[in-house]
Amino acid sequence: MTSPVEIALVLGALAAASALVWQATRQAPRARALLIMGLGLSTSAALLPVRRAPAAAPPEGTPRASSAVGYVSSAACRSCHPSEHASFSRTFHRTMTQRAEAKTVLASETTYPLDGRAVRLARRGDEVWATLPDPDAPPPAPDVTRRVVLTTGSHREQAYWVAGKREGELRLFPLVWLVADQRFVPRRDAFLTPPDADLPNVRWNSNCIACHAVAGEPKHDLATDAFGTRVGELGIACEACHGPGAVHVEKHRDPVARYVQHASEKADLTIVQPARLPPERSAAVCGQCHAYSFPRDEDAFWTSGYVGAFRPGELLEPSRFLLSPATLRETPGLPRIEADLDSLFWPDGSIRVGGREYNGLVESPCFQKGQGERKLTCLSCHSMHLGDPSKQIAPEHAGDGGCTTCHADARSRSHGHHAEGSAGSACVACHMPRTSYALFSAIRSHRIDSPSASASIETGKPNACNLCHLDRSLAWTATWLSTWYGQAMPSIPPARTTTAEGAVLALSGDAAMRVLVADALGSPEARAAVGAKGEPLRAALLAELLIDPYAAVRFVAGKSLAKVDGFADVPYDFLDAFALRMRAHDEVRRRVNEADTGLGHERIRQLLDARDSRPLTIAE
Repeated sequence: MTSPVEIALVLGALAAASALVWQATRQAPRARALLIMGLGLSTSAALLPVRRAPAAAPPEGTPRASSAVGYVSSAACRSCHPSEHASFSRTFHRTMTQRAEAKTVLASETTYPLDGRAVRLARRGDEVWATLPDPDAPPPAPDVTRRVVLTTGSHREQAYWVAGKREGELRLFPLVWLVADQRFVPRRDAFLTPPDADLPNVRWNSNCIACHAVAGEPKHDLATDAFGTRVGELGIACEACHGPGAVHVEKHRDPVARYVQHASEKADLTIVQPARLPPERSAAVCGQCHAYSFPRDEDAFWTSGYVGAFRPGELLEPSRFLLSPATLRETPGLPRIEADLDSLFWPDGSIRVGGREYNGLVESPCFQKGQGERKLTCLSCHSMHLGDPSKQIAPEHAGDGGCTTCHADARSRSHGHHAEGSAGSACVACHMPRTSYALFSAIRSHRIDSPSASASIETGKPNACNLCHLDRSLAWTATWLSTWYGQAMPSIPPARTTTAEGAVLALSGDAAMRVLVADALGSPEARAAVGAKGEPLRAALLAELLIDPYAAVRFVAGKSLAKVDGFADVPYDFLDAFALRMRAHDEVRRRVNEADTGLGHERIRQLLDARDSRPLTIAE
C-alpha cells in the first residue's frame, strides 16, 4: 500500500506541475494545456510507488542487475509507449531468455531415458527442477539434481539451464523441448552434428549472453574462476535496439519536455531510433546479434561483454571482427573455431548458418551499392513492432514490397518469367533462396544474388531454380538462364546433365546440403514446381533421407514426407532404432512406382556411393 505521506507528496508535486504547465501554455489553446495536464496526471499516477510482498530469492546462478550505467529495463518504457511495449511483448525476442518458472517453462514433466540414464524434469510449485548427469564431471558423471534457472527460446525449441560447478555459471540440461512437436529430444539430436559427436559443454554466461540478453556482462573473475554475471534485462528488450534509456526517461518525466519533443520534428537525442540512423548504423543494431563475429578485445568481453564497446547507433567494426573465410584465414590472433570453415560458409563466402543474416546482408549488392534510402538494411523488410511475430515482416514490405521500392520494373512477368502470383514470381524465390540452416529449418539467404548454374558448379551452393524444380537437371536450369538472361552456358558435369538436380544434392551432398534439400522437398514451392508427376520422385528421395546418419536430416525428411500425397500415414520417428527407420524407408519405396521417379535403384545407389561424408556441424 502507498502511504498517506507518499500520496500527499505526489499530489503536491502534481499541483505544482499543473500550475507550471498552465503558465507555460497560456498562449496555447486551453485544450492543449488540459491535454498536457492529463499527461502529467497519468504519468504521476504511474510513478506512485507500490509496495509488494518481498519476492523469493532467485535461484543460484541467476544473473544480477547490470552494473552498466543508464539501463532501466523495458518496464520504464511502458507508461509512455504502451502500444510499442505491447507489440514488443508479443515477439519471440522478448522470450528469448526468461527466468525459469512454471509459466515460462514450456516443457512437460518427463523422465527420459538417455544413454542408459534417467534424465528428469519436474515441477515443484512454481519452481522447475532437473536431474541430470553432472555437467562438469567427466563420464561416467554422477547424477545431480538442480533447480532450472533460465530458459532459452520459445518459438521452435526451448533449452534449460542449471547451475554449474563455478559460482554463477550456468550449464545446459541435456534435452531440448520441441515446441511444435511437444516433445523432448536429446540436445545432440536437435542440431546438425555428426552422429556420436561430442558436443561442446556450452555455458550461458559466455556463449549466449551477448545476444540473448540486454547489456550482458559475463563478469568472469580470473582470480576466483567465478562468474558474477549481470544483465540489463533478460531477453531482447527495448534497450537492446534503442540503447540505454535512463537519460530519456529522466528527461520525459517532465510533461512540458514531452510535449515540446512531440511537437518538434527534431530527433530526440536522448534515445536511439534505428529507423532514423544512417543505413550502416541501422543494420548494425540487428547485426550486433545476427552476425557471426568475435570480440576484438576478448579479455574485456569476459568482464563486460560488449557493453563498453558497442551501443545501438554505433558501427560494429570497432567492437568485433565480422567473420568470413578471409578473416578467419588472414587475421592473426583469432581463436580457433571449433567448426570447419565448410560448416560455416559456402565457398563463395556466403554464410551457411541461420540467424547470422547480417553476414549475408553486407555482402549483398543492395547494401554495398545502394545509397541513402536505396541502401538495403534490415528495416527495409523487417519491423520489431509490426507484422507476424514469427518473421516480423513489416506489412508494407510483405510480398515484394521490400524490393519494389527500388526495383519497380521487377514486378513484370517478363523479368521473372513466372506467372503472376505463382510461387516462382516472388522476388525472394529467386534472389533469396533457402541456402542457410538453423533449428530444423532451411532459412532464406540474406546475401541477395541471382540464380547461376555456373556458381552451383563452382561453389556447390544450390541455385534457386533447382531448389523448386528439384525434378529438373542442372543443364535444364543453365539452358533457361542462358535463354532468359543471356548467362554463358557452363560446362556441365555429365552426372548433372540428365539426372534431377534434387537427386544429386539430396543423395550426394554433404549433411548441410542434404538437410536443405530435405526441407525443399516438403516446401509448397517445390510441390507447385514439380506437380503431381513429381510426387514419386519427392517420396523416393525422402525415403533415403529417412535413414540418413544425421538426426537433423532425418527429422526434416520425416516432416517433408508427411506433406507428400499418400505418405502421411507412414509410421516414422527420426529417433527410432535403425531397423524401424529402415522399415519406414522400405514402405515408402514399396509405394513408389520406380518408373515414375526417373531414377531407378541403381542410379540412386550410384549417387549414394558418391555422398560427401565429411563430418559437418552447423554452429547454430
